[in-house]
Amino acid sequence: MFWKEVVASLYPWDLLDEGLDHVLDVLERDTLTNSTYLVALMHDEKRPLTDLYYPHNPRRKVYWTEDSRAYWRPDPDTYRETRIKPRISDRPEIQERDWLQDLIEGSRRRGMTVGAELSHTWVDKVRTEGELSDVVQRGISGDPFAGRICPNHPDIRAYGVALYLDLANHYDIDFIQTCLIGFHPGNHQPWAASGAGEAIRLVGIATGGCFCEHCRAAAEREGLDWNAVVDRLRWLAEGFNAYNHRQAFDLRLLRESSTTATALLAEIPELYAFLKFRTDSLTRFFGQIAEAVHAVRPRMDLRLNHFASYPELMGLDLKAVGGLLDSVRSSDYAEQLGDPARMETKRAYLHSIRRAIGPDKYFLSAISPRPKATPALVKQGILISAQCGADALTIGHYDGSWNNCLRAIREGIDEADIVVDRDAPMYRS
Repeated sequence: MFWKEVVASLYPWDLLDEGLDHVLDVLERDTLTNSTYLVALMHDEKRPLTDLYYPHNPRRKVYWTEDSRAYWRPDPDTYRETRIKPRISDRPEIQERDWLQDLIEGSRRRGMTVGAELSHTWVDKVRTEGELSDVVQRGISGDPFAGRICPNHPDIRAYGVALYLDLANHYDIDFIQTCLIGFHPGNHQPWAASGAGEAIRLVGIATGGCFCEHCRAAAEREGLDWNAVVDRLRWLAEGFNAYNHRQAFDLRLLRESSTTATALLAEIPELYAFLKFRTDSLTRFFGQIAEAVHAVRPRMDLRLNHFASYPELMGLDLKAVGGLLDSVRSSDYAEQLGDPARMETKRAYLHSIRRAIGPDKYFLSAISPRPKATPALVKQGILISAQCGADALTIGHYDGSWNNCLRAIREGIDEADIVVDRDAPMYRS
């Protein structure tokens, strides 16, 4: 079997603390990495994510990221069609360098491909709770979901296109990846484990997003009877409040029943209409981005970093979006749980992606060498990735990885009889 890429993700503070050349030396030697990307727009998150302290950072034990900051030099003119601009770091040691350009230059010297990721959140909460409060998603009663931007808001649509065009037009990169969080999935815990769990998950989207004026306008343009949908979903949403006795009784009865999700969709067409409206909205958003980027960079790889267990609940139609973009990365990190039984869940997740995107779409499978991973689990994850039709491997993530698990990546590739070859055929559309 031939894989064209082993892809490693890096953060600016990794390069600051450990040095770019040292990081790339380790990755090339221990993992056969031949492609890198910078998480160039990063959300608020403690690093390392899955352990208390860094395993090999010589400078610090932990790093507290800033919320939704850009680590390149944004071009102001690119954002003329939207009032939203990327927010850069407030920290002097991070401000002083263009981290994306640094990674590009270091990677190109080694003949590597290189990209950038626009991570989960594209606008920081300080602004979405203040000056940009109108761009966030709204619940059925009008309450905002902080930090979740609405893909039907015209400023968000223009901003999303501008982010991609900024990177595509001003940086020598091969791919742009995103794991943008979609629509708020609503309240389905802790009842989703009940006998009618799948039905409860569906009902839960009535408590999610988005019901803003821009979603209403988009829905009505598509011919949806918005008032009828909202009226029906409001009854479902109110069932999650125990003091709404009739609605709560209906929800409890559903929870304790064996009602299937398909039965529920047949019974409540408004629920299906809302579900479909949200997937259509996100598909249109990605379609607009793809059209704009491919017009200026036809060979740019637009990559979806797929992370959701129930993508349809956040408005993602993987088959539709996968058809618009050039590649899909699985973000399953089962290895880091330390549970061998979880590896079969990884296998099923990979099969579900390949089923949705088809056999010819370029597909990357992630491996996690982070605690509580073991070398044996890392090797098993590599083998499963190959068995499930992956075309490449991607590492998630270097900063929290134990060295023995990093070494296990190269060992696992060799033991699975996989050849990493930059000249291997690409399976991109």
